[in-house]
Amino acid sequence: MHFSKVFSVLVALVCLLLAGCTDQTGSDATIIKSPNDDRAYRHLTLSNGMRVVLVSDQDTDKAAASLSVFRGSYHNPPGREGLVHFLEHMLFIGTQKYPEVDGYFKFIQSHGGGANAYTSSDHTNYFFDIQPEYFHEALDRFAQFFISPSFDPAYVDREKNAVHAEYKLKIKEDSRRGFETRKAMFNPAHPLSKFSTGSLDTLSGDIHAELLDFFHNHYSASIMGLVVLTKEPLDDMEALVRQTFTPVENRQAKQIHPQVPLFKEGQLPATLEYQLLKDRHELSISFPIPSQLPYYRSKPVSYILNLLGHEGQASLHQLLTEKGWITGLYAGQYDVDTTTALVYLELRLTEEGLAQTDAITAYVFDYIDLLRNSAPEAWRYEERAAIAKLGFRYKEESSARGTVRHLSPMLQYYPAADLLAANYLMEAFEPALIKEFLGYLRRDNAAVVIASPGVQGSNIEKWYSVPYELREGIGEGIGEGSSARHDFKLPGRNPFLPRALAMLPED
Repeated sequence: MHFSKVFSVLVALVCLLLAGCTDQTGSDATIIKSPNDDRAYRHLTLSNGMRVVLVSDQDTDKAAASLSVFRGSYHNPPGREGLVHFLEHMLFIGTQKYPEVDGYFKFIQSHGGGANAYTSSDHTNYFFDIQPEYFHEALDRFAQFFISPSFDPAYVDREKNAVHAEYKLKIKEDSRRGFETRKAMFNPAHPLSKFSTGSLDTLSGDIHAELLDFFHNHYSASIMGLVVLTKEPLDDMEALVRQTFTPVENRQAKQIHPQVPLFKEGQLPATLEYQLLKDRHELSISFPIPSQLPYYRSKPVSYILNLLGHEGQASLHQLLTEKGWITGLYAGQYDVDTTTALVYLELRLTEEGLAQTDAITAYVFDYIDLLRNSAPEAWRYEERAAIAKLGFRYKEESSARGTVRHLSPMLQYYPAADLLAANYLMEAFEPALIKEFLGYLRRDNAAVVIASPGVQGSNIEKWYSVPYELREGIGEGIGEGSSARHDFKLPGRNPFLPRALAMLPED
């Protein structure tokens, strides 16, 4: 084998091992896709540092694009909660090339499409779809927002009021009220503890200069991910994207992630009770654990969540349901930042269950003790991996806009090869990691939240006026000697998982 060929192979191997390594050749072979997916893909990096994924779909009825800037509410300047969200609004006003105010939306809507954006904790995502024959002009209009936005000062008050209207729209929504109230439990130095939407109060005064300052310091091609989907061949798409987005300036901005813990030392265990508006009762128990991003190929916590959420014989779900205390149970994971995630158990309570939250919590820890005292088993992991593999093998095609909107934020964390497969990969059973993460599901590391219309707390949440009470500890009677001991059992093997997917020959 010639040296040049050996070198090329080594470079390819290194690229697959290093997260974020880019494929400069433009080959679509590097992006792993479902056998059920007939779209063509290509990953490339523009000369300005912007990462791009091209998707060619000859059968699509819409063309679409999404650009994520890896700045979100975590990056709001101190005392300016909602500034990043406000910038999202102001970006749509107009550009030097297309100065008509709101002309972008008019163009998209007049050609059978739709456009929107959202501000998340770690990114802001802009996206649109349109009839394919109008895509080139739409994409040029879209790109100009990141090249030469006007930020017309005459529309500052209008967009301030639009941000405030979004805040007020959620003022009676229990999910938003609960999200904000739970922040009382967090480390005040962590950005998740801050109000993120923005209001007339947080955006008061002359904010235009701060808006420009944030854009020119943070809206950099080096921290942007673009995904484009059209009917056109990949080569034609690449030429279009390079011409259209290379002018976006690379301001050498780097990714910025929180470096402080979500909970201060000594904050846990703790219990938060807050008032709901709707007539329902909820109990959740959360545990901070290390971020799972480094383990996306093996997903050790998926093993734990599957057992926590099990609903079969001798399960936690079955016991609490038979007692008449719950109507639903869900185990999940929330990625907070690049250092921290939360494992949580959510339970929908009955009226009887609301009066038994201490006993329910004791049963939860009894069940966790069973998990901790049971050695992780390879066959359980292999079952989860088989289900994930089936999910990827028969993954349904999403809409053009849904596809680009989903993929562009993922460019912040995953190498090109795994963008489509990342959520389905379970490649290695790692019992030591499973045991390690089970070790975080302890009583002294628990945040318990009880939500019900009857809660009358001594505190009032600042932005949504939610009565709440926050106290140390997680209730009495919770311990190894609890009377809540129960003979739980882990689920048996699943006999219905297929081991071979090939069609049998005809008789």
